[in-house]
Amino acid sequence: MSDDPSWAEAIASPECEYWIAGGREELKSLEDLKVFALVPCSEVPPNQRPLKGKLVCKRKRDDEGNITRYKVRYVAKGFAQKFGVDYEKTTAPTARLESLRLILHLAATLNWDLHQFDIKTAFLHGILPEDETMYLEQPPGFEAEGKENWVMKLFKSIYGMKQASRVWNQTFNKVVENWGFKRLPCEWCVYHRRTSTGTTIFVIHVDDIISASSSPSETKRFRKELKSVWEISDLGPVKYALGIAITRDPSSRSILLSQTALIDRIAEQFGQKDAHPADTPMVQGLCLERPDKSSHQLDKSIPYQELVGSLMYVANATRPDIAFAVGRLASIMDCYTMEHWKAAIRVLRYLKGTRSLSLWLGGPHTLKLIGFSDSDYGNCIDTSRSIGGYCFSLGSGSVSWSSCKQWTVADSSCYAEYIALSEASREAIFLQMLLEGINFPDMKPSRLYCDNDAAIRLVED
Repeated sequence: MSDDPSWAEAIASPECEYWIAGGREELKSLEDLKVFALVPCSEVPPNQRPLKGKLVCKRKRDDEGNITRYKVRYVAKGFAQKFGVDYEKTTAPTARLESLRLILHLAATLNWDLHQFDIKTAFLHGILPEDETMYLEQPPGFEAEGKENWVMKLFKSIYGMKQASRVWNQTFNKVVENWGFKRLPCEWCVYHRRTSTGTTIFVIHVDDIISASSSPSETKRFRKELKSVWEISDLGPVKYALGIAITRDPSSRSILLSQTALIDRIAEQFGQKDAHPADTPMVQGLCLERPDKSSHQLDKSIPYQELVGSLMYVANATRPDIAFAVGRLASIMDCYTMEHWKAAIRVLRYLKGTRSLSLWLGGPHTLKLIGFSDSDYGNCIDTSRSIGGYCFSLGSGSVSWSSCKQWTVADSSCYAEYIALSEASREAIFLQMLLEGINFPDMKPSRLYCDNDAAIRLVED
């Protein structure tokens, strides 16, 4: 069974007792947090219909792939919500992986205290506006005795609702700002607080918090503040977050990021568990053409899109060495052939052979932002567009990188390099704003390197 079984599959499995216990725990959380009140159907306004819901199952695993929890959520089928009746705005921020890596690098180099927290049932704490009151059917199999036909009147947001992320983020932001934290203007999921007793910086991704504090006492203070408002899981020193294993070595002031368990699961999912490893992620000089969609019959039995999507997360999180190959594969998602599938499998075989590699950050180096930019002129034979790329470090490892097709056609290698420099400089400005936002000591202007003399002369003017 997959780690995300349907409710029918879950209760028909040998682990059904764990899933049922998870469902009861979820309903108890809804009751304890006063998310809803049961009301007769007659109280539902004429212009509204109670939303349907479903029980969503998820196996939680640690960095070694072992099951730690059978988690069940009662999720509303928010696709049935009507704009202007059930909700207005839905936008909510999420943290960039570049921000997380930068904070981890600084914490390792400065030997700060790194800690991880999880806010339990986060969305259930967001209070709905009065004009967005919702109604929801009771979860199947868990109806209240004697009130089986009643519905749940929601006072707080619930998973699956279109505005749930926004309502929770606004609630969280209002609370932590009262504690003295400031949200960075360039990154709304990074918060900073400097007081006479020390400094705390944290990154939040929905309900997962990774904090870096200048002393353990500041971490304890932050934990006490979180506990005063929400029920949290204190996960201790950060070890695993967002599918990334985080290993710290205080003696060398370094930190390692890897995704061994995730790579193993991807290899098993796509039948490459026993495949021979590949030495490189892509054959040198390989030109991938997009077939003519009018004459090409797409083979939907090939899970090409699922594989490339999985590879993209690995490339964006910890493996810049496959960024170029995955970027080329991702540009052909709607019209692929067996040749593209074999190229994607080769990337997976390369990951399988290098599964134990880690991204090394930190170290006792002087913290300075350095960037490198490059381009591959006219790489795409279908559009004649070039591939631009960059990477940035703070003295060791890489905290940010990119490899993607440029937005326009360059008529020379000079202009291809110039466009790549433009994209890299934009990222440099973001990283500088991030460092300034957390009151990092003044840094010298960031160096951005390029290997094209014509582009450098053009930049000078």
